[in-house]
Amino acid sequence: MAISFNSAFIQPSAAELKKTAQTLTTKSLSEDLQKTSVNLNPAAVYHPSDDAQAVSPILEAVNVFIGRSQAADFPQIAEQHRNAFESLKMAFEEFKSALSDTFPDLANKKFGFTVEADGSLKALNPDSELSASDMDQLNALLNASGALKTAANSYRDTSIELVAADAGWGGSHLGKYNLTKENFANTIDLAALFIPKGNAPSAEAIDGLFSHQLWRKGELGTPASNALIVAAREAAFNAKRIDEKV
Repeated sequence: MAISFNSAFIQPSAAELKKTAQTLTTKSLSEDLQKTSVNLNPAAVYHPSDDAQAVSPILEAVNVFIGRSQAADFPQIAEQHRNAFESLKMAFEEFKSALSDTFPDLANKKFGFTVEADGSLKALNPDSELSASDMDQLNALLNASGALKTAANSYRDTSIELVAADAGWGGSHLGKYNLTKENFANTIDLAALFIPKGNAPSAEAIDGLFSHQLWRKGELGTPASNALIVAAREAAFNAKRIDEKV
């Protein structure tokens, strides 16, 4: 291929560059820079020899339990859970108001409550502010309130249904857990659900949310518990189909 030059081409000069008269001097690094240099550069460099043997990766199968899929009627169950929450909130506010009128000293102390497996209400002492006599009195008052007891049991039952209906993956991950009447009391503090949130919720208020309590204290599901829930779903679905045909 022929190469042509135009008039703008400038022939490089063969003139020797002028040497500078300034001498170069070496300077030692300061103590800080010496430390930095040591930290940046490795103390030793490994050069594998030709005789080095290649290490083959070992693959190990790991079984991961991800749980069930979300039930088709999850939206309806979630709505029932929200309604149960509102009913419980109203009943608890009425209980606290009555407690302030009759036992103001007790009302000013922080307490929680939950639902036992048999449906009775149980006082909780989250900050250890209640004495043994306070706990006995509070237990009696909680269970004497028919409206609160009914609302608390309804919320407990719909909470169990909500967790059973949700998926073990995606969404809120409630389906990863196994919530039952037997472990509900060790998992959910109902009073903590109603800690005021405000515009900037505190860590305590966030921890009181149902999902957060479940994440922190909930019992993780197992293949066995998951199988029972799926079987119950199928039984309920089949029963519904039979009722629709009748």
